[in-house]
Amino acid sequence: MISLKWRLTLWYVAFTVFGLLGLMSISYYLFSISLQNEIDRTLAERANHVVDALAITPNRPIQGVSLGTTDEFSAPGVFLQILNADGEVVARSFNLGTRRLPLPTLSEVKTLAPSYYTLRIDEQPVRLSYKPLTREGRIVGVVQVGQSLIGLETTLSQLRLIYTIGAAAVLLFGLLTGWVVAHFGLKPVVHLTATARDIVRAEDLARRVPAPRTKDEIAVLAATFNQMLDRLQSLFEGQHQFLSEVAHELRTPLSTMLGNVDLIVHYGEDAERRSETIRALQRTGRHVARLLDDLLLLAQAEAGWHLQMRPFSIDDILIEVYEASFNPKLQLQTCEPAYVQGDPDRLRQVLMNLLDNAMKYSPSESIIALDLWRENDRVWMQVRNVGANIPQEALSQVFAPFFRLQTHSWQPGTGLGLTIVRWIVQEHGGEISVESSLENGMTIKFWLPAYDLPVT
Repeated sequence: MISLKWRLTLWYVAFTVFGLLGLMSISYYLFSISLQNEIDRTLAERANHVVDALAITPNRPIQGVSLGTTDEFSAPGVFLQILNADGEVVARSFNLGTRRLPLPTLSEVKTLAPSYYTLRIDEQPVRLSYKPLTREGRIVGVVQVGQSLIGLETTLSQLRLIYTIGAAAVLLFGLLTGWVVAHFGLKPVVHLTATARDIVRAEDLARRVPAPRTKDEIAVLAATFNQMLDRLQSLFEGQHQFLSEVAHELRTPLSTMLGNVDLIVHYGEDAERRSETIRALQRTGRHVARLLDDLLLLAQAEAGWHLQMRPFSIDDILIEVYEASFNPKLQLQTCEPAYVQGDPDRLRQVLMNLLDNAMKYSPSESIIALDLWRENDRVWMQVRNVGANIPQEALSQVFAPFFRLQTHSWQPGTGLGLTIVRWIVQEHGGEISVESSLENGMTIKFWLPAYDLPVT
């Protein structure tokens, strides 16, 4: 497997090479076109020079053109050939010797426009151009000029060699610099990886990755990783504490059940003792069953299980719970009509848990007030016990699993009721809070998003 360092290096080199090849290809193409256009302009100028020279003596026939007129084209690689109207060669430059330039076709001559083309003469590329000779509006001959392209090809060949050497040098330099940049750029990541590996091997979730001083992506990665470790440490500690508390909560009722079973075995003949012991077993069994149901619901919540939502009237649920309580201390003070989108059974469980806690932990003479009202796009519900109080330092823990006040530890319960209540409320998109004071007692209130029924 190729390491990230080498992958970044190769990507860096690949993009550099692609960019360089594109630049070289474009520049090579434009340079070759420019050289060829320059040659074409030179050929046109030479052809015009010959035509102008012949125009000085307009009465001289084409056959009378002497070699002296074309002697200036005797330089190596520059060729001239003059044809009469019958296509016969009447003059040519000395460097052609016995060679002849290819003759143009009749249709090409009649165009009266210069033309350019490239061909090979004696194994060398030659760029040719011709221009017609006219007198009194009729074509009396053709001037052909040519120039060898060996110089052009030599220049382009040298340019290709320079480009090849330059590309190889850039490739080598890019490979080296890319590796250096990737090495030093990924050094903080390598350090972070090594630290994370040490944390995993040592199973030390209290250790943290040192964050670099730079305010870049690596610093953000280190901070995010430390936040993840904080979360994992909190989860593992919470899980350990949760399992310990579950074991503690189950140990007591199971020990009680085993003790009662021993009593039944020992006093099996005593009907009164047996009946009392069986009732105690039933109470303990219901407590264990309720605890297991709560634990199952919490486990489903942790696994991402969601409730089935539908619109319904929340005030009907509130009245139903109120009428089923049969408790004179409970007073329904406010109950406005309101609709929410949610699970009626779970919200019924919320109200029952809150009322059950309020009844258990409030003095016998105190009043428990129940309210429901709508405010803007929220539906509010609250349970207030006048006379009950929770210490301020314990308010932040009331929703924690298995939390119970020491002053009320004698009361039956599992310590999971408010934990489940908070999960149900949050699952409905709402929030729950607790307020407590000696003067006003304890108030638990929560809100849910209101649902507006469609107009029919």
